[in-house]
Amino acid sequence: MHMQILGTGAAEAWPALFCNCSTCRRARAAGGKDLRSRSSLQINETFKIDLPPDTYHHMATHALDLSRLSHLFITHSHMDHFDLATIEMMASPFAHNLANAPINILGSSAVVDKINAEYQGNRFPIKTTVIKPFAPVFAGELTFTPVLAAHMPDEECLNYVISSGDSTVLYASDTGVYPDITIDYLCGLKFNLLIIECTSGTLDIPPIGHMNFESVLNFVGRLRSAGAVTSGTRVVITHFSHNIGMLHAELEALANPHGIEVAYDGMVLDV
Repeated sequence: MHMQILGTGAAEAWPALFCNCSTCRRARAAGGKDLRSRSSLQINETFKIDLPPDTYHHMATHALDLSRLSHLFITHSHMDHFDLATIEMMASPFAHNLANAPINILGSSAVVDKINAEYQGNRFPIKTTVIKPFAPVFAGELTFTPVLAAHMPDEECLNYVISSGDSTVLYASDTGVYPDITIDYLCGLKFNLLIIECTSGTLDIPPIGHMNFESVLNFVGRLRSAGAVTSGTRVVITHFSHNIGMLHAELEALANPHGIEVAYDGMVLDV
């Protein structure tokens, strides 16, 4: 699998749009890996997880050909992961000659209901599919298995296990500490790569809805104890809020001694 982490920021991005805090000022001055757009993951040429408001920026910056998109998996309905208005750009006269139309957009019933309410009729080259936690979706050469995240109390939020042949990856964005049903499922797998949100950095706050670095370490440790993580498993953290106050190099100084990599916008991961 060829993966590219297109965005690594939380909802406000980084530097945040209207923010003048010291961390955002430092990020503006530093540029490079300290500029973080809203989170999304591209897999091979035809698969994508989430549709943030920065999708055009991702396409232009990373030379993506989104006309080849066949499957779009949504984690949840928060705007930084699911920009409903962008779906309009898939239809004529805004787009022509889509290679794999209709694009299959998959998510919880809450996500699919919002799409169906807004976009009806043959003009829209999309197909919507409601998916449920732990029920695998066979999509071409890949299998996507949604797992139950812990993010919104009033919506079923999903993370994804992506597998192909001997490669298994977890994309865990926008979740706090997983419920036992998810932990038990993940402990039965063997991972080549974990991409885990670390929205709260080292902030000492309850990991409700998001993880901090301590909860990431606890989660990875639990998977390692079960044999799901080995010495060959890459662990990458992503989805950072500017409120953590740490730039990329400072995050690396925290994470690298634990064998954990820090994602940056455009990071390529082949597994």
